[in-house]
Amino acid sequence: MEELFEKIKEAYDIVEVVSNYVRLKKVGRNFVGICPFHSEKTPSFVVSPEKQIFKCFGCGEAGDVVNFYMKVNGLTFKEALLELAEKAGIYIEEKVFSEKKRENELVGLAYKVAKFYNHLLFFHPGAEEAREYFKERGLSEDTIKQFLLGFAPQEGRVLTSYLRTSKEDFKAAEELGLIRQVQDGSFVDLFRFRVIFPVFNLKGECVGFAGRTLLKEDEPKYLNTPESKIYKKSEILYGLYQAKEYIKKEKTCFLVEGYFDFLSLWEAGIRNVVATCGTALTTSHVKILKGLTEEIILLYDGDEAGKKAMVRAVSLFIKEGILPKCVSLPEGEDPDSFVRKGSLDRAYFMEKIKELTQDGVSFVVACYQEMFRQNSSKAYREIIEVFQGIEDPILRKKIAKELSFRLDLPETEILRSLTTRGRSDKTRVFIPSCDNNSTETKEDSCLKMIAQYLVSYPEDLGILEEAGLLKYLEGCFSKYALFLKKLTEGLKKEPGKLPDISDPEFQTILSDLLFSPSFENREEVLNDIKTFIHKSLIKLELKKLAENIKNLETIGAKEEKDQCLCLLKTTLISKIDGLNRIDKLTK
Repeated sequence: MEELFEKIKEAYDIVEVVSNYVRLKKVGRNFVGICPFHSEKTPSFVVSPEKQIFKCFGCGEAGDVVNFYMKVNGLTFKEALLELAEKAGIYIEEKVFSEKKRENELVGLAYKVAKFYNHLLFFHPGAEEAREYFKERGLSEDTIKQFLLGFAPQEGRVLTSYLRTSKEDFKAAEELGLIRQVQDGSFVDLFRFRVIFPVFNLKGECVGFAGRTLLKEDEPKYLNTPESKIYKKSEILYGLYQAKEYIKKEKTCFLVEGYFDFLSLWEAGIRNVVATCGTALTTSHVKILKGLTEEIILLYDGDEAGKKAMVRAVSLFIKEGILPKCVSLPEGEDPDSFVRKGSLDRAYFMEKIKELTQDGVSFVVACYQEMFRQNSSKAYREIIEVFQGIEDPILRKKIAKELSFRLDLPETEILRSLTTRGRSDKTRVFIPSCDNNSTETKEDSCLKMIAQYLVSYPEDLGILEEAGLLKYLEGCFSKYALFLKKLTEGLKKEPGKLPDISDPEFQTILSDLLFSPSFENREEVLNDIKTFIHKSLIKLELKKLAENIKNLETIGAKEEKDQCLCLLKTTLISKIDGLNRIDKLTK
């Protein structure tokens, strides 16, 4: 894949590729245009033909030609590579080619099965109950045909018989989870007496299925086909293929949780809507939607479970720089029942929804204050954890201001809490009136400076290695630390040359750093970095000694403890003296 990635970067000019999607204007050495990833009036999207990268200074999206093609078309990294390779006529390894061929076979079979179940819905003698069920749910024939909704009869081998008659690949059907082998060696269908919902990816290919039971007995209401080579639930949103152009046009997207929630809204003329496919919302879902719009309206069930799911969704969106709106439906209502109450009338629905919509901050605060009425400190902790990890300083400031107003607390205290990261470490959330300080942000900014320096002057890796950079990075796991580890690894293989690493996260950070302003005084920055590394290693050494003393105290080893204390004192004097000398030299 790495070799293919490099060939694609050589084959394409990023300006030509981007020009197919964005109207670019030459300004100096770069090209600028309106960003395709967020709404803006003033161009902040920059393409560098010299560096073959793009960067939006509005939303922060950045990367190379593969990253751009992937994001603008809503593809996975692998899909983007294969499509670009095919267009450029680049040879694809036999292994990769055979994988792609198999995926095409699975997609082809899935579509045939979807058509088969759709045909059964209209023509099978036992499908009357299914047709009546869809009618009761308010779905028209046009909607049923558009989404290829279907019916699986009560008999357990209808699909199996179809596959045998059509001479289809049983192994492929088994791989998709549509059939399974039983003890006697024969095959049976997954779906029995269920209405069927085919699931399509962003390219309109059928990749999976869900089935809702028509029986009143105690059995799973919904059955979903498992994940496969072509079906990754964390990357698929139900209805996105049909809705994507409406979302772009409306610049807003309703996000719901159920298939019928989606279909009822669609039937009512609300086309800028998508649903998760039998799974919780993921970061991948959020990133896909972020590429289409910046305004998300969460529309979940009105019960406690729905509210909790919305709070979690707010947290996921906020980490990607989007503050969604939340609709608080009445208790016992879901989007499907709510829209059908208004006789599937779009105008009525939009008017009512407007009354029930609030911004994400207000919704989260209201939820946790109600949940922890007797424990305001606990409520504060939970609220802060939802909004931690915001990279965008402007959005973070906006959230802090809103929380300050809602919680009647100083904005500065809230900002300090939001800057601290990590859900697992409860003590790192600042409770108002506690005098705590965090050095994590300072460390992150120093790591970013080191990364920017090495990107600008890769030939200086040896100097930073001598200063102890690699040893320091061993205990660091922030995004810039992980970036530096990959960067130094690549620079060791090819000294002085920035590595071609296909990881999208690496490419995004690299592009961001390449667009950063250059250092005014290279020597001064290098000295600052060396001092930071040296000080950090000393602190680490002293921390280890202190931990040893604590352990010795626990086991009551007085003699060893005294020796350790003596060593700590000697080391401390030596290190402080060394730091003072460094400070004098660097001033």
